[in-house]
Parts: sequence; C-alpha cells; structure tokens
Amino acid sequence: MIHDQEPEVVAVWHTASAIGRHFEELSADGTVYMWAGPPLGETHCPGEDAPDYNPTSL
Repeated sequence: MIHDQEPEVVAVWHTASAIGRHFEELSADGTVYMWAGPPLGETHCPGEDAPDYNPTSL
C-alpha cells in the first residue's frame, strides 16, 4: 500500500439506538476506525437547526 492511499475496508458495523449511532470499520491492515453520531433526526449540537445559527461565531 502506498502511503497516500487509504487502506481497504474489509468489514463495517453500524448500530443505532435512541441515544445515538455507532460506526466501526475494520481495514485490511487490522486497524479499526470508530465514530459516533447523534440519533437520526437530531443535530450534533443544540441549536444547529435554529434559523439564526452561525457556526463561525462559535
């Protein structure tokens, strides 16, 4: 594998519940990448869906 290439993903897991979503990817080199997200329909931060939300002012 050349360094500027991403490793091949060989397996993906995804679970969802009332408290959020969880993702895992297993790459061919044995590395596991994990990340999480809010429940479907919810925003990452409170107020993100407000009409006057401005992420640059944070």
